[in-house]
Amino acid sequence: MKRITTLAGTLAFALTVGFTPVTLIQAQNKGRTEISVKELPKISSNSILGSFNADFSGHNVSSDFLINHLGEWLGTGSDHTYKLLKQNKDELGIKHSVYDHYYKGVKVMDDMILLHEKNGKLTYVNGEIITDINLSPNQQPTSQRIRSIIISDLKPQGKLTISNIEEVITKVSNGRKAVLYHASKVEALSMKPLKAFTYYIDNASGTVVKKNSRMHDADTPSTSTTYYKGDQSITVDSYNGEFRLKDNARNIHTMNGTNLDVDTINGGIINVEEYISPVANYTAVDTKPAVEVHWGMKNAYDYYMTRHNRNSYDGNGAKIDNYYNFDFGGFTGGANAAALDTPLYGGIVCMLYGNGTLFGGLLTLMNPVVGIDVAGHEYSHLIIGRNGLGGLNYESESGAINESIADMLGTAIEFYSGSSPNWTIGEGIPTASFLNPSPSPYMRSMSDPNNVNPGPQPDTYNGTYWASTANPDADNDHGGVHTNSGVGNYWFYLLSQGGSGTNDIGNPFNVTGITIEKAEKIIYRALTNYMTPNTTYMDAYNFTKQAVTDLYGASGNEQQQNVKAWYAVGIGNGILATSEAVRNQDHFNIYPNPVKEGVLTIENDKNNVSVEMYDASGRLIKGAQKLNKGTNKIYINNVQKGIYLLKVTSEGSGISTKKIIVE
Repeated sequence: MKRITTLAGTLAFALTVGFTPVTLIQAQNKGRTEISVKELPKISSNSILGSFNADFSGHNVSSDFLINHLGEWLGTGSDHTYKLLKQNKDELGIKHSVYDHYYKGVKVMDDMILLHEKNGKLTYVNGEIITDINLSPNQQPTSQRIRSIIISDLKPQGKLTISNIEEVITKVSNGRKAVLYHASKVEALSMKPLKAFTYYIDNASGTVVKKNSRMHDADTPSTSTTYYKGDQSITVDSYNGEFRLKDNARNIHTMNGTNLDVDTINGGIINVEEYISPVANYTAVDTKPAVEVHWGMKNAYDYYMTRHNRNSYDGNGAKIDNYYNFDFGGFTGGANAAALDTPLYGGIVCMLYGNGTLFGGLLTLMNPVVGIDVAGHEYSHLIIGRNGLGGLNYESESGAINESIADMLGTAIEFYSGSSPNWTIGEGIPTASFLNPSPSPYMRSMSDPNNVNPGPQPDTYNGTYWASTANPDADNDHGGVHTNSGVGNYWFYLLSQGGSGTNDIGNPFNVTGITIEKAEKIIYRALTNYMTPNTTYMDAYNFTKQAVTDLYGASGNEQQQNVKAWYAVGIGNGILATSEAVRNQDHFNIYPNPVKEGVLTIENDKNNVSVEMYDASGRLIKGAQKLNKGTNKIYINNVQKGIYLLKVTSEGSGISTKKIIVE
């Protein structure tokens, strides 16, 4: 059974029914609270699949209060329940709580509520939620029927493996509306050709309504020769009197995947071989691509460990397996690289790299697909899939953002390595062929996304070269994921390096770079704390703004340049809203904003602090008032409605200017 809901119905977010904490929320607690539910921040809905956000900074709302009234705030009835998935407190002291959404006991895929709080008060809430659901359960197809449906769609040439069946509610965008299905969720894997998907099959009709790709394309010291970067330092392992490409400290293993297959009985990868050298330093021509992979992965591991305190892709030191010389089959052959991540056979997670040829080496399309930014890109896909919030679905805008973040962090890894870093992806991999006698010397350009042959990308949202995101499937690159990633890539470049010009929709821009070191922290934080599976570019705009607020404050230079960089690629108006300039992360909190009752509260944790109030023209409205350490009340009953500036001066922290609205 399916149900079509409109955007207004999907995210009406009126005020209806609520529930209580902690792991399962359903019934409402109507005890005394510090504020009314009607006074809670309004929800901004961003897509027909239910993405939303709400800024709680300055509202003085506890997480307990919202949890007790969550259903009332969201507008969901008693058939809707919410289970606590996880909680954690990050290095900035911000606590993050994630709740999954269930309808009549069935999980709604990709729906989740994310609560972010500091010192017991909410700062931000976001997630995905479909509130208008009216589905009745349908009998699941048999496993034999499901296998037949998948075989018809996937057309495997060899063995097909499928997982157990999970009953879910899935949501699909038709470009205008969200369509809901009571569905069977199944994992499927074919090795010939290599294909891995999560299938969603409508229980009522037996048709495939959605499928997400599980593949994302593209300790002995040693000085060994790579394919593109010359001699580099790596770590190898002593093995039967010789050496192999294995780094035990980082748990990285690079092998020959020419005959790679899956053990369908015991699970895991089989029929792979070691790259053996009689000496620790690999210099042979035929091992250069594999050494490039091994060196690139060493840098990828070190980058994430050093910059983001992440031990391997799962954060827990998981083994990192790389296989070079793999043939992907079909018309792709060896002209590809991919990260494979499937839960089948106990979980197969690895990175695969081709040699650039088709038909067993008879036709060369490109050089070996093994550059450091390519290795970093594929490794980053594994991290994106394990962001703790369900990853980013590999289709349409969320898939483009998935690809773009992999490029951003892959490039950050190349800069971290210090080995001739640049703002192109896969430089040296394209080569002349009968399909393209004059290709660009790189696969993608982050500084000039339009300037790539073949495959120019847009540098502006919905601008030149933007690919349609409707009806995503393998034939249209899952809705242009490798094309529309150019928008995010250019934002990251501008935020890091700066730039000026006029975009495709006629907006002039001038961005001052804040360095790649700051930009990478922003996108990684947005990914791991705020991005949900169907994140759109508008969501990414909101989530990076919140990440900047967490890291650098709401109204500093970093936020200004972030907003300008998004404006440059066609998203946002390039101006900070007044509500974004109310929080100083260091020592004080101002609320409420807007001010409605003539009383402003300032919580301060320092001595020798004073505050002055000015109107928008700079005229002093209220002279300096000393703030005590703790809670202070500022009475502004006689102040007219409008926008004002608070000048907060504190010994040791300087001067901060904050905008407030008086209503």
